[in-house]
Amino acid sequence: MAEETSLNADVKGALGNKVGGKVAHLLAAIEKEPVPDRLMELALELQKALNEKLDQPSKE
Repeated sequence: MAEETSLNADVKGALGNKVGGKVAHLLAAIEKEPVPDRLMELALELQKALNEKLDQPSKE
């Protein structure tokens, strides 16, 4: 039974490595994609709004 558990762990580990490698490859490809101007504008607006919210004192 212990041998079977060890084998299962090895298979899961190998599968995890394959999936992890695929995910890493996809993330690298996504990072290379250009960001549309409108999306960048929205991200900057969101960042500005969050910073303003964090700078305001709590109303509690």
